[in-house]
Amino acid sequence: MTKKASVENKTLEMKGKTEVLVGKVVGKAIQAKGIADQVESDLKNAGQDFKEAGKDLKKAAGRVKKASRKS
Repeated sequence: MTKKASVENKTLEMKGKTEVLVGKVVGKAIQAKGIADQVESDLKNAGQDFKEAGKDLKKAAGRVKKASRKS
C-alpha cells in the first residue's frame, strides 16, 4: 500500500469515527429537545387544569354564597 493510500484510508477512518460521535451527540440533543417539549406541554396542560379548577372553585363559591343567603 502506498503512503498516499494509507493516509487516505486513515483519513476515511477518522471521518467515520467523527461522524459516529457527531451522530451520538446530535441524537441525544434531539432526544433532550423532545423531552423538553414534552415537559413544556405537560406544564401548559397543568396550567390549563389549574385555571379550570380556579373557575370551578369560583363557581362553587358563588353557589355557596347564594345558598347561604337563602337560609
